[in-house]
Amino acid sequence: MKIYPGFLSAVLLTAVFFMSCADPLKVELGKPSLYLKIRDDSGKVVPGATVRLYKDIRDSGITKTVDSTGLVIFSDLDIGMYYWFAQKGCKTNRISQVTIDRPFVPGAVYYGYSVLAETGTLKIINNAVEPYKISDSLFSITLNKDTPYIAHRRVRSYLIKIEKISLPGVSKDTLIRITCGDTTIISVPY
Repeated sequence: MKIYPGFLSAVLLTAVFFMSCADPLKVELGKPSLYLKIRDDSGKVVPGATVRLYKDIRDSGITKTVDSTGLVIFSDLDIGMYYWFAQKGCKTNRISQVTIDRPFVPGAVYYGYSVLAETGTLKIINNAVEPYKISDSLFSITLNKDTPYIAHRRVRSYLIKIEKISLPGVSKDTLIRITCGDTTIISVPY
């Protein structure tokens, strides 16, 4: 088979022309989005709850209101890790999901949820020089001097057991009541 130089040159010139005119294929990914479903601890949607989405505690974030279906949508987000805080009255999501737990990437759609429950804050402060073992049915910690323990708990009564490490087996029990939206403080020793 005979190849003509003019034909071959025309094909090569045409190919070079089209390659120089065409932009390389650019894939533009959209910004990430987050869809959050907000319910209370009985499973009902919570319209009117406010949800603040933020990257860290210094970030003022984006605040939106939950719609009548219990959904709030955050779109056009930057890449990175996000957290959220949902609240209506004294009900919060402090004992529920607060993050997807991975950085957002371009073009992705994320789905999360939070359960709002009546919560309060438990704060235990050790003012003694020696450490104390503090426990209840949900936790057991050793609390050193000037190290506060802070936890968000459901509204109800808790029996807290406080034991001096140097006197094992000798403890004091304290019955506390966590109330909605309030902070209960225990100072050790009392």
